Amino acid sequence: MHMIFLFLCMAFVTQAADEVTPTIAFDGSLEFIDDLEFENMDLAIQRQLENFAKKPMSGSIRFGSKLYAKTDLRESLLLLKKLYKKYLSCNGPECRNILNREVNSLFDLYIPISTNGTQFTSYYSPDVHASRTPSEKYRYPIYKRAPSELHLNPTRADIDYRGALTGKSLELFWLSESYFDIYLLQVQGGGRIKIEDADGNIETKYLSFESKNDFSFKMIYKYMLERGYLTSATTSVHHQREFFYRHPEKHEEVFEQCPSYVYFKETNVGPLGTENISLTEGRSLAIDNRIYKSTGLINFVRTKRTVRFDAQGNAVKGPFSRFFIAQDTGGAIRGNARCDLYFGYGAEAEMVAYNMNDIGEQYFLMKK
Repeated sequence: MHMIFLFLCMAFVTQAADEVTPTIAFDGSLEFIDDLEFENMDLAIQRQLENFAKKPMSGSIRFGSKLYAKTDLRESLLLLKKLYKKYLSCNGPECRNILNREVNSLFDLYIPISTNGTQFTSYYSPDVHASRTPSEKYRYPIYKRAPSELHLNPTRADIDYRGALTGKSLELFWLSESYFDIYLLQVQGGGRIKIEDADGNIETKYLSFESKNDFSFKMIYKYMLERGYLTSATTSVHHQREFFYRHPEKHEEVFEQCPSYVYFKETNVGPLGTENISLTEGRSLAIDNRIYKSTGLINFVRTKRTVRFDAQGNAVKGPFSRFFIAQDTGGAIRGNARCDLYFGYGAEAEMVAYNMNDIGEQYFLMKK
């Protein structure tokens, strides 16, 4: 509480900045261990620099009590890249120590104002299969946004089970999976889609968030738990899928409980984050953009992730640390100490995404 009071006082008595972050300076040094050894970091930085080049970098941003020019966001990325490139080309036992000394000496470190640390979750991009025309195999439509207020009013059940958008030429694709898989795509904000044509050829595209209706998103597993359809030990996506397979008569009832509906757009790269930045596997993260308004913030995180399941099916977690770049946001990402880590595609990314909800450490890095 004392730290929050100090932050509020500081925001009022210091010169106003274009953007003020709810952070305080970290007084200490860190060991910067990146568990991916900076894989994909070049791509994430390049995508962010391309975004910066498209807009003015005027104004300022405050971390703690220090004011930075917005251009320092770009310079911070370039400096970090220079340091880890030097590290990757280094040979010998002192290389990591050199990296740590240089990052600690050349960057200011900040942490979010929080009493309990940062809450970390994870998301990924599901793979689905589809066609541009409906058939017995491809039966479940994915919709784009309607060109009028029509997209705001229908609920999920109205759309999926009562034909609210049928016949309006709004279908992007028809999926072979299920309405549950469309729901999962919407939870994750997008995915990778394998499109089959009439000759059996497969084309890969991406689905990215375009807009949503006016209803709030509610996770269906909570209702399923309340009704006894699941138990506290069986709320995983796997168990939800099993329930739907066994009880087709319950589908509409359950999905009625999540009236929110997401409309997608087809993209050649993806998924897209804030300001249409292409997200990078294992490097992009989502934060609350009502609080942190700028993309491109360097984050160093230390938390836990699932590495395997034991014989009883319980998630076994281990510590990990990594550099991420803030390039996305989300409706469920609320608060100044709240992060959603993007892990990309595939079975491992899915495993992490559905089994991460942990408290950890979050550090922002700004070039001195």
